[in-house]
Amino acid sequence: MNYAAMSTSPEQQPLKTQFDRDGYLSLDNVATAAELAYIGSLLDPLFARFDSLGELAIELSGAHQAGSPLRSPEINQPAALEPRLKDTQVFTRCAAIARELLDAPVGFLFDHAIYKLPQSNAPTHWHQDEAYAHTPLALRSIHFWIPLQTATIENGCMSYIPGSHRRGLIPHIEVSKRYAASSNRSLGSTLALPDVDETEARPCPVSAGGVAIHHPLTFHCAGPNRTDEYRRAWILHFGAYGKWRYRLHPTCIADRVKRALGRG
Repeated sequence: MNYAAMSTSPEQQPLKTQFDRDGYLSLDNVATAAELAYIGSLLDPLFARFDSLGELAIELSGAHQAGSPLRSPEINQPAALEPRLKDTQVFTRCAAIARELLDAPVGFLFDHAIYKLPQSNAPTHWHQDEAYAHTPLALRSIHFWIPLQTATIENGCMSYIPGSHRRGLIPHIEVSKRYAASSNRSLGSTLALPDVDETEARPCPVSAGGVAIHHPLTFHCAGPNRTDEYRRAWILHFGAYGKWRYRLHPTCIADRVKRALGRG
């Protein structure tokens, strides 16, 4: 399927034009029902053994003791834990879309999965993904939010502020600590943007099989899950030239040398 020829706007604008303008977009028919079911069959067992995954399993709502009910669980690098995720057609299609939007070769950078439990009041705060980046080089990446079921306002779909990616990286505030599975050991902070004008926000519901896509600087959030079903999502990051960009870029090389010399 030629995603470059697709459009999601009434004006039939090219995909890249819309993305560059708004900093986000949504696409339908990126995954079949069977593909979503297969992805779920790979992710569900990881969440079932959440307590055994160490630092890759994150409880976003506070310290988590082994055997206690999950509240707001996230698993980082599920594709490293379950490599068959990278063999899916969904993974391949998202890489192709990223190449079109970035107009460059791309490589896989990172993935994580978030399951919002039924009747969870925990929102995902307004933030920019780049606030979590630990590199001296600005991200040049495309981030895919792939719901494993229809994503609605009621179960916590994504919301975006159009054009916010052009404002640059905004200082964030800490809103809570993140904790490793089965421990009270903190793994950093959950960050949020202060003073977001929510009148600018645009909810982005996605039908099952669709994806929401955004720039790493785009303001985005996800609401609580007020339904009786899990809201499951797999998130993929693809970057121009992949990890080689960070290994070979002069800015990153200089930073590594500075740190090695104890000047960082």
